[in-house]
Amino acid sequence: MNEFLDQLRKQVPGLMVKTDTTDIAHACTDWRKRYQTTALALLEPLNAAQIQGIVKVCDQFDVAISTQGGNTGLVGGAVPTAEGDASKRPHVVLKTGRIRDVLKLDESNLTLTASAGYTLYEIQEYASAHGFLFPLSLASEGTCTLGGNLASNAGGVAVLRYGNTRELCLGLEYVNAQGELCGDLRGLRKNNTGYDLRHLLIGSEGTLGIVTTACMKVYPAPKSRCVAWLNVDNIQVAVDALGFVQSHLFGELSSYEWMNANAIEVVQTHFPGRAPTGPGAEDHVLAEFTSLGPETALREQVTKTLEALLEELPGVRNIAIAQSGREIDTFWALRENISEAQAKEGLNVKHDVACAVSQLPVFHDIALNEIAEHGVDVRPVLFGHLGDGNLHFNLSAPKGSDSAEFLKQHQSLLNTLVHNAILQCGGTVSAEHGIGQLKAELLRDITSKSNYAAFKTIKQALDPKNLLNPGKLVLL
Repeated sequence: MNEFLDQLRKQVPGLMVKTDTTDIAHACTDWRKRYQTTALALLEPLNAAQIQGIVKVCDQFDVAISTQGGNTGLVGGAVPTAEGDASKRPHVVLKTGRIRDVLKLDESNLTLTASAGYTLYEIQEYASAHGFLFPLSLASEGTCTLGGNLASNAGGVAVLRYGNTRELCLGLEYVNAQGELCGDLRGLRKNNTGYDLRHLLIGSEGTLGIVTTACMKVYPAPKSRCVAWLNVDNIQVAVDALGFVQSHLFGELSSYEWMNANAIEVVQTHFPGRAPTGPGAEDHVLAEFTSLGPETALREQVTKTLEALLEELPGVRNIAIAQSGREIDTFWALRENISEAQAKEGLNVKHDVACAVSQLPVFHDIALNEIAEHGVDVRPVLFGHLGDGNLHFNLSAPKGSDSAEFLKQHQSLLNTLVHNAILQCGGTVSAEHGIGQLKAELLRDITSKSNYAAFKTIKQALDPKNLLNPGKLVLL
């Protein structure tokens, strides 16, 4: 494909084109190292105009485009496909990290407009430096990019209060499959003038267009913060405690994270820091509260509410309120390092599921009972954003056993049992990680025929040549 690369350099002057095998191998390996594919080149544009040029040349030569931000996804959505007809087409990886020409605040409108290549952490810091909060927060925020967050409709730990990426976005600009610049960055909260293409692009995983810039909501930065750790008997008690806390501090509660005993045991094995413990308690909850008022008032409200909770709900065994910033960091590190700690112990079967908060205990019990009834010995390492109904239902091999062999023998069955359980409870098999190539066939199988036909119609209408991220999300 030398002619293609020559045309690319000619038609898009100044474009960074990398063909070194090491660069390509890195860009074509997903974060979990589940997919290790290849591409003709790694392209790193500087702006929307260069993306337009790339798309037009790729269209001319029938070269598929996999768009990639920080490459922190967990479902193979940002690397070329590994299997199927899509892998037979030549591919390029379009990495957006150099697209950083816009970063500005409209303080009166409470909006921040930024290019797709800025990392989530950079955007958080920019907002904070100007006295505002950009509330999207993920464990990968130092690496993941705004474009990737929008493409995957990222969630994170503050969805309970502020919503996910979709709810934070007021407008976006993107390049379509014909190389045209589309979208709207006006940052309007009210605009009933036709189809809202923004919502079609958000969560489309690069299959309908390539996000270049977005206008996002920001909020006045909280002036006070209070973080508490609860020791509870089980997930049902954690759900009951959430309802109690919300009835008293609905506007102040920003995060509510649940972890089972195995999750805390694993993270304490590989990282410093120890979780508070309570007599007889099995599970843990991390709750964060923020306020625009003084810290003394917030702490008093939280303390009073949690003391009442301790008296009213017997399954709550102990409550510890962080006394310093360092202790807050320790509490959060215990939660945020679970995935990395679990990875240190070997491969595991990951599930990113969600249902109504009220149904989480039902799902939890159905899934674990089904696994036990099928005679599979597992170590459930369970945690997640209980406040918005999203659990990371990860299943590790028993201690001392071979994790690779465990996956080989049991992964298919475990996936089926967990997915059946969450669907039985009216939930979803993908809460915040997306579909990518990992769950593309699953999505087709569990989605109604009419809905899936609509998905395909949209994809074919906007990208008739299947140029953008083929083999992901919707299978044609």
